[in-house]
This record gives sequence, structure tokens and C-alpha cells, in this order.
Amino acid sequence: MIESIAEIGKWALEKKQKTVVDQLIEDHGYPYAMNILLKEEDGTFVFVGIEVEEAHIDFKKYLFRNGSPRGTNYSPTARITTVDNTFHQKVLGWLKKVKDDEDHYFHSIYELLVSKHEEVVSQLQEKIDQLKDRAILSLKINNKFLYDLPLFVDKFLFMVNEKDLELYTEEKVCSVCGEKKDVVIGKMSVFRFYTLDKPGFITGGFHESLAWRNFPVCLNCKSFIEEGRKIIEEKLRFQFYGLSYLLIPKFILPSQTNSEDYEDILYLLFSQSKDIRLQDRKIQSFMTTEEDILAVLADAKNTISLQLLFLQKIQSAERILLLIEDVLPSRLREIFQAKAHVEKVLSFTDRQFHFGMVRTFFNSDAERYFLTIVDRVFKKEPIHITFLLSFIMKEIRRDFYEIESNANFFYKVRQAISVILFLEQCGVLKMRGGSVVPGKFDVLFETFGQQLDTNEKKAIFLLGALTQMLLEIQWKERGSQPFVKQLMGLKMDERTVKGLLPKVINKLKEYDAYQRSHHLLAEDISSLFMMAQKNWKLSVDELNFYFVCGMNLVSKVKECLFEQKGEQENVEQSI
Repeated sequence: MIESIAEIGKWALEKKQKTVVDQLIEDHGYPYAMNILLKEEDGTFVFVGIEVEEAHIDFKKYLFRNGSPRGTNYSPTARITTVDNTFHQKVLGWLKKVKDDEDHYFHSIYELLVSKHEEVVSQLQEKIDQLKDRAILSLKINNKFLYDLPLFVDKFLFMVNEKDLELYTEEKVCSVCGEKKDVVIGKMSVFRFYTLDKPGFITGGFHESLAWRNFPVCLNCKSFIEEGRKIIEEKLRFQFYGLSYLLIPKFILPSQTNSEDYEDILYLLFSQSKDIRLQDRKIQSFMTTEEDILAVLADAKNTISLQLLFLQKIQSAERILLLIEDVLPSRLREIFQAKAHVEKVLSFTDRQFHFGMVRTFFNSDAERYFLTIVDRVFKKEPIHITFLLSFIMKEIRRDFYEIESNANFFYKVRQAISVILFLEQCGVLKMRGGSVVPGKFDVLFETFGQQLDTNEKKAIFLLGALTQMLLEIQWKERGSQPFVKQLMGLKMDERTVKGLLPKVINKLKEYDAYQRSHHLLAEDISSLFMMAQKNWKLSVDELNFYFVCGMNLVSKVKECLFEQKGEQENVEQSI
């Protein structure tokens, strides 16, 4: 992952024609600069005066990078607050910090400006009073900006990397570029999830002085990683149903980094707008709550893989919630085909299938389980139906208690069916299977996937549909649904379900509503019960899930009944 981020950073710097130094310089954002002009000859410095110029066009020449509000910056360039304070704290303070090094270059500048303190401050104050606008304070030596003075640039780089250089070694191989470098650091601060604050995090006998062995990085690669992190944060951070993730592209072969595909894909990923369009059609959101870029990448060749990094920020630290690696475009295509299949089967018109429907059944306390589902979908690893249904039924039961007043129950069941069908089409839902008896509802069972793969599951599903027909009749006749109490809050076991069929039939007869269609359906349910296994190997959650699926898809069962018997012309009156 880190290598991919470094490669992206290197590409971005080359495209912008920026050096490692350029990448570290910040835009000061002020319209003017006040330069303290010095002249140097044979190691002797002379104060010349103060120059005012426009500074908003080429900001990098001032070598500005903000530091501590109460300390120095990374160069003697600073935004002016008050002239005297900025000169003392940011200019003299910076020179004092570096002047004790081996040569006398900075020491001489410091001594000069201290001796000329009153004159410099006086001229600066006069200029700022005349300017009446915001300005930065900087130095020019022999009419050269700080960016053009190698000694200042070297100090700038050292101070930026000073914290990371607390732990370094010389003449070792960088773990990112694989080249032997003069200096490699072992304490990079680009990502906050990499820490050495506990002995157990350190290789080499738990000695911090040897911790560079964990992750040696040269200063060039560190700069590439910083730029890569920055551009990925700006362009490829997406919101994801209460979470957020970074999308990190990785080319499989190094030789591909010079290919046309490489340029095209990176340009697409890092274009100014996230509003990606394909054949004048906006990509419909699936993975993100923003415009979806994954659908575009699904059409790419398998020369690229994707990494999805879910990070949680806790104050100044970061924690990896999930890292999904090596997702190929071919797998993305399979996932989007599964999405399209669900939308076609369930006739979605006003909304599209998305991972938010999965999230519905996993609240914030179950976040890690939701991420497990996401991880396994992308990696095509199996998910056990019993694990999934324990969460689904918990949410469905919550709405079922208010079924008469809460229309959300049937919508939530429809969401659950969508999730099961999607996971099945993705090839991750593990099924047990069993013997089945062919019947008039086979087309319906095949349409809604392979979960109804045993006689007992089919019987439970159809019994749910028959029960819903009864509840609709009760609502029409009485404005209430008292039979709901017989469903035991959707915690029925095998014995309860088997005893439910005669209760439904008797209740339909009491309402004088037991039509031929009901009789045919009850006949099929009875046959399936008789052909089922002696002891059902279904959990309570599974059993009740198939039951509510039948309740939710009752209209599909009705269609199937009347297509078979040629009675479709008056469905409402017959049922």
C-alpha cells in the first residue's frame, strides 16, 4: 500500500513539475512580501534596505512553511502580525536556531541583523504603514530569493524532516524504492497508525535505536508518500455510510507505470471533479454517497488493483478499521453485475441497490461486522447465512411489533431480500442445499436466488405468503390484524411453523374467504412439508426470515398461482 501511495506522489510531482522541495512549500496566501535585502561578499554581510513586492504569483520562491505559532517557521519567512514580534520571533529566532552549526554563514547573518535591529524594524514599520495591506517578511541575499540559496534550502529540508530524523541510519536500503541511500529514517509521521511508542512494535530486540529496521524510508520516498497521501485525501476519500475510506490504486507490474493505461487511469482518478460520467450517463452511487468512481474502474483491464483503506481518526492518532487489498476490475464487474441483477429482479424504480441496505442491519455497535461483510464481498470470501440472518432478523423483529402502524416493516424485509440476493450473486453466501420436489412455484424460486434450496425452506416461504393473504383479509374486514399474535414476534420454531398451516386455513374459512387459490397454495405447502427432512437444520432466525420473505413477496406468489391456473383476470376479487 505504501509503495502505491509513493508512486502516486511521484507521478503527481512530475505532472506538476514540482521538486521534493516544491512539495513541502506552502502558499502563504498574502498579497505582498517585505524582503530584508542583504549583500554578501567574501563571507561578510551588509544590510542594504527593505524591498516591497507583490508576492501572490510565485509563492514558492519565499520558501514558506508554517511552523509553531509561538516558535519559528521552517525558514525565516513568516506572515507579519506585528513587525517587531515577527522579526524577533520568526527571523532572528530561526537564525539563532541554526547559527551554531559548523560554518559561520548563518551566524554572520544573525549577528548583522541583531546589530541592525532598530534600523531594520524602523524601516519595516514605515513600509507596512504605507502599504496598509497584509504582507509576509522574508530575506533576499545578493538579490536571490531563499528558494535559490542552497544553504537555506538544505536547512529548510532538515527542519521539515527533523522529527523523522530522530531515528535514522546511513548507507541502508530504502524499503519503498529498494535503493541504497545515504540516509534512511525509521520513524515516518505521514500515517499516524505507525507508531513506536511501545516496545512490542519494535524489531531488533525491542531497542528503539534499531527500529529503523521496521520500515526504513529514504527522504525522497518520504516526500513522495506525503504528496501521495495529500492528493489521495483530496481526491479519493469517500464517505461510506457513517465511515470513510481512501481508494488507493496499484498497478500490478512496475513496467505499466509508463503505459498509456497508467496515465489514463490516474488522470481519471485525480481529475478536478468527482462527477465521473460514462457515455453521458452519471454513474449511480453504490459504494459511496458521492459520485461513484468504482463503476468506471470496473471497465479497466486487470492491470490495476484497488486498495480500500478504512481509517478512523481519534484526536491526533489514526486507527486502521479495515484494509481491503488487491481488488481487481474483474471482481468489480462481478459486483456491479450482481447489483444490476438485484435491481432487475426486485424491479427497483425509485432507488438503486447500494451497501447502505446492508448497513441498515448493522448499527454502530456492529460496525466491525458490517466491515467484515464489505471485506468478504470484495475478496469473494464466504459468509455464513446464519451469521447474517442473526442481524437481519433483529432489525425485522423490531419493526414487526408495530406491523399494523409501521409500513417500514415490509420495506425492511424487501431490503433484506435484496441483501441476500446480492450476496448470493456475488458468490459469497454459503449455502447448505438439499433435496427438492419440483412444483408450480419453481420459476419464482429460481428468480429469487438459490437460498430456497430445500423443501422445508420453500414450504416456510409459501406459508408466509398464505399468512399474509389472511392478514390482508383481516385488515380489509376489521381494520386490524389479530392473527399477527400467532406469529410469536417472528421467533417461531419448527413445531410452531408446522402448526401454523391449519390455523391459517381455519381462520380463512371463518372469514368465508378460503378460495380455490388458497386451497392450491395450502396443498403445495403440505406436500413440501411432507417431503422435507425429518429434523430441519434451520436456526430460528433462518426459519423466520424465509417466512417474512414469503409475506413480503406475496404479490409474486399470487401472480404465479394465477398464471398456472388461468385465473389472473380478477386477482383482487379471487384473493
